[in-house]
Formats: sequence, structure tokens, C-alpha cells
Amino acid sequence: MLRGLEEPFAEWAAGGGVRFKGAGRKPKGKRAGVSHRKRPGFERRMPVHVTLRVAEWVWNLRSRRSVRVLEGALRKGGDRFGARVVQVSVPGDHLHLLVEAANTAALARSLQGLSVRIAKGMNALMGRKGRVLGDRYHAHVLRTPTEVRHAVR
Repeated sequence: MLRGLEEPFAEWAAGGGVRFKGAGRKPKGKRAGVSHRKRPGFERRMPVHVTLRVAEWVWNLRSRRSVRVLEGALRKGGDRFGARVVQVSVPGDHLHLLVEAANTAALARSLQGLSVRIAKGMNALMGRKGRVLGDRYHAHVLRTPTEVRHAVR
């Protein structure tokens, strides 16, 4: 029945979906998410502006009890794996971090650990299980002193 079809079409006909470049529904709206493209790499100590967005059902991060959880997570996990959090801003539903990292791998490992600490603390606070961070982290490598100055402001 499916003889003669190329592999992607045979897989699609069997209910496995299509594996073409750009296939699938694109995220839309306010919370479309961070692109899954490869992040820009760096191999020497650089400052990076990182944004972590929380899921819609997570409590306001500026509340006193949420700030306590964030402080604990940053105290324990903010200076590990060759990266350290230098400055933090909490607008309410996301975090802005200024991170100094030795390289791309150190940044990724450090943010993974920090994200887990934040998620476990917030879940314990809210008395629930599940996802806390809304999406992947967004990172922008700050390559000039002017970019760093603007990020700090």
C-alpha cells in the first residue's frame, strides 16, 4: 500500500508525523517562546544578559515569600560551574540576570542548576508539582562596555 513512497511520507501515513524542515505548528501569541536555534557561543569570560520567564500559573515573583525562595536559590546556585550571577532584577513574571560565565558550557550548566533550584523552591512554596519555568532561557552575550552599561540600567 505504501510502496514507492519516500521515507518521510511513509512515516506520515503511518501516523508518525512529518520530519520536514519547518514542519509543525508555530508558537503564536504573547508567550511564543524562545527559539530553539543554537545560541551564540563564546570561549572566554564574558558577561551575559539572561532572561528566565516563569509559567503563567506561578505566583508573583515579587511577593515576599517568592523573593525568599529566589534569594535561597541564588545564594546556593548563583556561583557554580564557572559562572556567577552578578546582578538580578525581578519584574514579576520573569527574572533578568547578569551572569559572568567562562564559556557557553559553563553558562548552560550553571543556569540548568539554578533553574532546578528555583523550580523546586517555588513548587514547595506553592504546594504543587510540575513545570515552573515557562520556557528555555534567553541569553544575550554582552560584547561591548556600552551593552553592559545598558543591561545594568
